Amino acid sequence: MKKQTVILIIAGLTSIAILFFVFMGRDIRATPQVDANNALVVSLKSDKVILEEKADQAVPIASLTKLMTAYLVLEAIHNKTISWDDMVSLERLDDPRAVSLYALSGKKYYSVQDLFAAMMIMSANDGAQSLGAHLDGEHFTEKMMQKAREIGMSKKTNFSSASGLDVDGKESMSTASDLMILTKKLISDYPEILDITSRTKYVTQSDDTIHTTNQVLQDGGVQGMDGFKTGYTDQAGYCMIATAVQNEDRIISITLGSKTDEDRIKATETMMDYGFSK
Repeated sequence: MKKQTVILIIAGLTSIAILFFVFMGRDIRATPQVDANNALVVSLKSDKVILEEKADQAVPIASLTKLMTAYLVLEAIHNKTISWDDMVSLERLDDPRAVSLYALSGKKYYSVQDLFAAMMIMSANDGAQSLGAHLDGEHFTEKMMQKAREIGMSKKTNFSSASGLDVDGKESMSTASDLMILTKKLISDYPEILDITSRTKYVTQSDDTIHTTNQVLQDGGVQGMDGFKTGYTDQAGYCMIATAVQNEDRIISITLGSKTDEDRIKATETMMDYGFSK
């Protein structure tokens, strides 16, 4: 058999193989590399882990801590122990790193609803701290830990404050796997949270406009995205939990420890794209 004929046969077989994978719906893309220390991607439709990288390593989680505060606020709303209209005193935090609603507005009182939105959209630390105090005063972190164990988060998860700010050098710590448990539980039990996390801006009852810290959501980088939460400290790096719905499947991605905001954005977009391709 002539050499040219053999080459043509091999090329033809290769093309047939590629077409077979395409028409059978198989994804032949390699697992992407992302600029994050820890990563996890899950499909809720199949309840399948699509990608993971050191998902069980305990690391600082910064403002991702606020998801537990959000869960406890929503639980209290549903139990009618507090209401969205409750007015809460907002005090400036003595921490130059804190994202502050008070610094933005100079206003002393906000409703629970406005503080919740500020906590989730602009990541207001004083909003989270005020909500924690409104729910259970100085014992709020104990309530956070109790709920963490109740919903199945491991002993690697420990919360330092309602906002994620460290207390006496103690950081909030968790794993990507534990944060996935919390995120899935939040969306399952209280899907109304997505009405807040899907917004790029929010106007409070006193006409203060706040903007999202979620640049992927802001830029429309992922189709169907409706949340979820960003976080940053020097120790934690740039972190993000993202979620979106396409073709009746919800994907949740978690990236922890990216070096820059640009890395966090690129990692999230890459992981979400990969998740929906599977």
